[in-house]
Amino acid sequence: MRFQTLFKYRKSMMALAILLILCYHTKGAWPETALKKAAGFFYGGVDIFFFASGIGCFFSYSRDRDPVGFLRRRAGRILPVYLPFILVWILAQARGGGIGFAAALANLFGVHGFTAVSPSFNWYISGMWLSYLLTPWLAPLAEKCGTRLKAAAAVLALLLFSAAFWGDNELIIIAARLPIFFTGMLFAAESGRREALTKAELALLLGLMPVGAAIIWESPKFFPDLIWSHGIAWYPMLLITPGLCILTAAVSSWLERWKPGRAVNRSLGFLGGLTFEIYLTHFWALEKPLPLFLLLTAVYTALLVGVSRLLRKRLQL
Repeated sequence: MRFQTLFKYRKSMMALAILLILCYHTKGAWPETALKKAAGFFYGGVDIFFFASGIGCFFSYSRDRDPVGFLRRRAGRILPVYLPFILVWILAQARGGGIGFAAALANLFGVHGFTAVSPSFNWYISGMWLSYLLTPWLAPLAEKCGTRLKAAAAVLALLLFSAAFWGDNELIIIAARLPIFFTGMLFAAESGRREALTKAELALLLGLMPVGAAIIWESPKFFPDLIWSHGIAWYPMLLITPGLCILTAAVSSWLERWKPGRAVNRSLGFLGGLTFEIYLTHFWALEKPLPLFLLLTAVYTALLVGVSRLLRKRLQL
């Protein structure tokens, strides 16, 4: 597969990611079937986010190699969406069970995932900002990994680094995602050296998918006490995510041959462009019945998109 084909359908990957996450968070409303059990592992949609973000962050940073400029661009995309959302969330918490000053500030600045404050919004926000802050160091490192051995060593180093957070259920969920974020950067960096993945590489990446899936499926039987505290729920996604994204791009490329397929791709592209807004707003509707959940998520997303666009226009972002 050509790297440009993979990158072309990055929004399709993001669309798949948010659909998996929505399925994961609503699995309690599903009938008791094997699919419901499988949906219990769809949290891996977040790993697709990090992989795709690694690709995007590499190219964004490579434009000018300016850390401040890179973070300004990221903030220009994220803050007009996140700030109005989190301000409403903080007000809702204040009217409900209450929220302290420290917790309000931690959530406002998106660092709540690194603190013990409560209430605390979803950890992904803190993990996202951490990956952005590390980009000026990780992107040049990805460029220097010109051989498979160097690339594997760098990923292994990040895996070992994450082991420092074993036992901390709040931080390991973030640290365990850094290797897949960096893997996305490796793909982006490699595209500057050659045009396509080899057949052997494709076979390896696709072959690792069932290995990772088997580890995730079977590990609760053997390591029930280590699933969350030691990242066993997330590390196998490093084996699954690249192949899953390759398959997504391949299917999207195949769909492009037909008019209905192109319409599907346009829909996925539209959905993939709204994943951050959907990710935030769907938490407001989680306790509702499934049809109402989908309706409310769509309505809240539309409202948040409208507010964020107004802010961008006023702030000239």
